[in-house]
Amino acid sequence: MGAGRLWLRAAAITVTIAVNVLAQVLSAITGNYGPRPQGIGWAIVFVGVAVDYVVCAVIAWRAVRSSAPGWLMVGAAFFWAAGAWYPLTRDIGWLWPLVEGVTDLWAVLVGILVLSYPTGHLASRFDRVVAYTLSGAFLVRFLGILLFSSPSAADCGCVANPYAILPSPDADFWLGIAWRVVGVVLLLAVVGRLAARWVTSTLPARRVSFVMPLALLLWCYGTFQDSISFALGWDSGWLQFVPPVAIALIPPAFVGGVYYARGLRSRVADLVIVARDKVDRALWESSLARTLHDSSLRVFWWDEHRRVYQTSDGEPVPDGDPAGRPGRSTLTIDSDQGPIALIEHDVALGQDDRLLDAVSSALLLSVDNDRLRGRLEQTIQELRESRLRIVEEGYLARRRLERDLHDGSQQQLVSLAIGLRIATTKAASAGETELVGDLEKASAQLADALRELRELARGIHPTVLTDGDLRSALEELAQRSATPVEVQVGFQERLPNVVEETIYYCVSECLANAAKHAGARNCAVLVTRTDADVTVVVKDDGRGGARIEPGGGLEGLRDRVETVGGHVEVRSVAGLGTIVELVLPAQTVEAARPEA
Repeated sequence: MGAGRLWLRAAAITVTIAVNVLAQVLSAITGNYGPRPQGIGWAIVFVGVAVDYVVCAVIAWRAVRSSAPGWLMVGAAFFWAAGAWYPLTRDIGWLWPLVEGVTDLWAVLVGILVLSYPTGHLASRFDRVVAYTLSGAFLVRFLGILLFSSPSAADCGCVANPYAILPSPDADFWLGIAWRVVGVVLLLAVVGRLAARWVTSTLPARRVSFVMPLALLLWCYGTFQDSISFALGWDSGWLQFVPPVAIALIPPAFVGGVYYARGLRSRVADLVIVARDKVDRALWESSLARTLHDSSLRVFWWDEHRRVYQTSDGEPVPDGDPAGRPGRSTLTIDSDQGPIALIEHDVALGQDDRLLDAVSSALLLSVDNDRLRGRLEQTIQELRESRLRIVEEGYLARRRLERDLHDGSQQQLVSLAIGLRIATTKAASAGETELVGDLEKASAQLADALRELRELARGIHPTVLTDGDLRSALEELAQRSATPVEVQVGFQERLPNVVEETIYYCVSECLANAAKHAGARNCAVLVTRTDADVTVVVKDDGRGGARIEPGGGLEGLRDRVETVGGHVEVRSVAGLGTIVELVLPAQTVEAARPEA
């Protein structure tokens, strides 16, 4: 907001308060109240009404998109003081007819304020007709006072009206009667229409206008009471307080309804939390209906394949255009990628465009989050599948390499070892002692090479998993371990090749760590499974204190397990040993598995 607009509003508020306070002070000093009630209590009431309007104007400027309601409130408060200034200006001929003519202008502004609730503009034809009629009636009265009003000095204590072209001592009375009759009729029309809306409308419409009917009924009564008092000179006693109270209720009713709708907008934001995991259509619809207090609210979702809107249950939209149904309105929600949904709601909620913007934003955000979440989950799943394919290909490649070493190089070395033993026997029979020594030395070297080749082949792929099963493979690891190891495998079914290989190498890593780094005296390996998972627990009684560190063996173990869709948990306390728990996916595999 510009600084000039702020200064203008501040100046208007200051002048309005000053005019009202000054009028009451001068009335008290001069004792010149005219026909108005007198006393400090009434002075406080009149100033309080003006302050009430000014405060609500400041709130309206902040809460309502249109600035018109705030200016209507300030204008009503300013001209509210005209009734007090009129007796004070009766000695100024050119001024008092003008002041008397605008004494009821505040009522016109308040009437337009009521008709513009809650959007700040006249939305319906009825509202515009009432506003024009009210403004026209006021203009007739104003011109009538200027051109005809000429009360006697004995009756009003005023000087002659310089504007009167047809002076009449009774013009003011009859103009006042006509003005009040028109005011009562228009008020009754507005109240009747509002009451009919209240009775026939749904809960949202009643909640949006929850205070205004009471204020209007009181104002209607106050206008009727004022008309009786004016026409018959009736002293209404304490009932005189009803009109100013009713008048003071209208601006709080206006801003109260606006802030109620604003509260709805803030609660709409919670719908994003409701749909943070997934856009559950039925949940979103029920949550939105509960938030907006509109039990009849429906959400129709766009089906991209069928190119039609459907209900949350997947049923087609009921026959007939929702926008054409009595008391109903629709909100279409679209995105850059096309239609998303169509919300059918009570027409009363459509009076607050910011509320509808909040609903659209909440649904768009939820849908976008759902789409992004779906794409992310799809990407993660594709990444997992791709990583698993890489692991499986690596397994097959290692299996082929191990077979090539076993069936090729290893068999040739075995045949060479047999040939060396035959040659050694022949050399010994021939008495070639030196040759026998050389052959035995070559046989020892060949045995070492063959053992290293077998260790290399086992590191590439454990042959025992191919020739046996997971239990026998883990028992072989236990026999080769430097520390005693107890192995328990609680099932007979085979697991996927990559899962069994992962378990084998992870257990091998854990047993090696227990012997080399933890100084363990005993270890245990427990393998169990459910329908979905297989759990491997490796325990040792070593020094403890192990944890997963970057570049460490446990980090490599974790990466290997996560590659096949599992996870690792390490529990290790210094002096109390280490427990490594692996959880991997387990799918039942046929007993006869094809060889790679």
